[in-house]
Amino acid sequence: MKKFLIYLVLFLNLGAIIYLWLNGTSHYLLTAGTLNGQMIAFGRLAGLMAEFFILLQLVLIGRVTFIEQVFGHDRLNRIHRWVGYSIVLLFFTHPLLLTFGYSQISEISFMAQFYNFLTTWEDVFKALLALLLFCGIITMSVVIVKKRLRYETWYFTHLLMYLAIVLAFDHQTSSGDMASGLALHYWIILNFAVFGLILLCRWLAPFYRFFLHRFYVEKVVMEAPDIFSVYLKGKNLGQYKFHPGQFANLTFLQKGMWFTHPFSFSSAPNGNFLRFSIKTSGDFTDKIGQIKPNTKVIIDGPLGIFTLNSAKKNKFLFLAGGIGITPLLALAEQLNEQKADVILLYGCKTEKDTAFKQELSALNLKQYIILSQESPLVEDFLSGRITGEKIKKLVPDFLEREVYLCGPEAMMKAVLADLKTLGFPKQQIHFEKFDY
Repeated sequence: MKKFLIYLVLFLNLGAIIYLWLNGTSHYLLTAGTLNGQMIAFGRLAGLMAEFFILLQLVLIGRVTFIEQVFGHDRLNRIHRWVGYSIVLLFFTHPLLLTFGYSQISEISFMAQFYNFLTTWEDVFKALLALLLFCGIITMSVVIVKKRLRYETWYFTHLLMYLAIVLAFDHQTSSGDMASGLALHYWIILNFAVFGLILLCRWLAPFYRFFLHRFYVEKVVMEAPDIFSVYLKGKNLGQYKFHPGQFANLTFLQKGMWFTHPFSFSSAPNGNFLRFSIKTSGDFTDKIGQIKPNTKVIIDGPLGIFTLNSAKKNKFLFLAGGIGITPLLALAEQLNEQKADVILLYGCKTEKDTAFKQELSALNLKQYIILSQESPLVEDFLSGRITGEKIKKLVPDFLEREVYLCGPEAMMKAVLADLKTLGFPKQQIHFEKFDY
């Protein structure tokens, strides 16, 4: 039902935009009757669609809980990426079609018409600045993702999007199909509704949770040479609700740590503390071990749908790679209380990289720790990697189980391919990537 309502709102707004566009541009389509008029009409539509999809982008990355809980962080990220590509096309289609159309009607050159737009049309120069900003943001986003640059670079680059939207909004409300009457009122309401939603979910909600619970760091514990667990305390923690397998965005209010990063809960809800276990992998995360007790923490979340809510069976196969053990450990704690049948395959580089050995041993689950970069010295460990062959050998009834997979991207990609080869039904495979 929630998914239906979300799609309904999406398509109702698309329908409203097309209706208002037709109402405002009909004279170009009907009276001009030429290719020039049609170029102008569809150029206007491209501009409206570009703004609408930009607003959609904000919603997709705005941590809007009721949307995120329906589609999941991973799927929203993929949609966000493809919507971004479509916006690039619309960005260039809008000015090109308008300039070609008006230049033919005015019988002047393309460049002369473009110069005329910039110097005599209201807010067109602002629109050009918005276009350049958007192109810069998209280009930087592609570079950041491809080269795996710092999360902070991605985050601060995307803040420029808000400035670009303001510049484009002035242009669209001063001329075109949304400049007066019902269309203007609708456009203002749509833009302010999206910004209000983002303000509420992304900014006000985390501060409200902090006001209620006063989260702070109790202690930081080393679990392995490059893995630290951060224990958080606060007021009325039993009232802070989350599901094992979920994650949250944490902001540590300590000098040099004021960056927001996503981390998985590594312990099931207990009403006493929250725990996040973090691998030091460069930049911000290298400072985790330096976090001081009593440091205040702002939590944005819980987020994600990597939970037991979608499981249909009561038998489970957990496949963990490195730090991917953290959400699976929280899930294992929950299933331990339910006395469920759980088998864990836990891949690590070396024996010393294995984290939470005592906690895992205390749980009622069968586990196999697989080392990829050293030969095991004791029978408790296996050598190699998590592969389809190992799954078949160690878990003969693998097809009867719900699979929960978490680990580095390369490991997850390889294991997903093996699971497909083994004939696993897609609905029995659960995973969620935390890429930006």
